[in-house]
Parts: sequence; C-alpha cells; structure tokens
Amino acid sequence: MENLVIDSAVMHIPEGVCRVTGMIERDLSRYGIHKYYVLVPVYDSGTKIYIPADKNTDKTRALPCKDEVLSLIDEIPESESIWRDNDKERQEYFNAVLSRFDHHEMVRLIKTLRDKSAEKVRTGKKFHSADERVFKEAERILFGEFGFVLGIHPSEVPAFIDDRIGDQMKSVS
Repeated sequence: MENLVIDSAVMHIPEGVCRVTGMIERDLSRYGIHKYYVLVPVYDSGTKIYIPADKNTDKTRALPCKDEVLSLIDEIPESESIWRDNDKERQEYFNAVLSRFDHHEMVRLIKTLRDKSAEKVRTGKKFHSADERVFKEAERILFGEFGFVLGIHPSEVPAFIDDRIGDQMKSVS
C-alpha cells in the first residue's frame, strides 16, 4: 500500500487495525535520512509501528467497506471446511492463511476451527493447542477489522454475526 493518509485507518498484519498518526524522518547514519509513517493499533494504543514511506509493504492494506464486511458475513454459512487431518500440514496451511490474510480464507478458517472445536466438545476430546492458538489469532485479526468497520467492539462481532445470519449457523466463537 502506498501513500498512506494521515488520520486514516489501515489494516497492518499482524497488529490489526491501525490509525496512521503521522510521518517522521529518521537519520540512519550511513543510510541517510528516511521517512516513516507512524501507525498506532486502535486496540493497543501503547504500541507504535514505523512503516518506511519509500517502500511498498504487503503487510499494510486498506480496510474493506461496510458492504464488503456484510457480504463476507453472509457467505459464512456456505463456507467450506479447510481442515487438514495431518497436524503438521494443517498448521503450515493455517499459518499461511493467517499470513496471507485473505478475507474469504480467514472466514473459512474461523468457521472450520469453530466447527472442529464444537465437534471436539461433543465427543469429549481436547482441541489441539496449536489449532486453538490459530483460532484465537484469526478471530483477533478478523473481528478487530470487522468491528472497526461496523463501528462495534471486536467482542461484539460474534453476536452481530449470529444476528445477521440467524439460524444458518451457530455462534462463530
């Protein structure tokens, strides 16, 4: 993403939704003076992220509009599972989904892990800790973004999804 706009909000992976608060110049001695955008995560204002202004980064992108978020929510009931039975293969694939942060893949990932977690509870088995970690990280990122765009707190996103899609699917988390 190029030319960030001061006071705008952007998505920065892995931190989440950030506000672009300004631009600074830093003298890096032998490398000369470089400009950096300053990003502050909206859900962790104690953190600052510096993004080089002269380099394009695939870690920062524009937020979706409200209609795009609602469309993504509407596709949840039809989302197909992306579960992999092999633990190592599954973790590699899930981590790749997290790093790419494609909205459609993230929705499928969260639905897959929600369904698998519910299945484990029903059968009295434990949910794999690595799957739980991925599940929580995917929810943190996606629900943070959805919440910001929808004007609600990330913790309210699962209830919003339930209300929107009704009986088509049980709670997302």
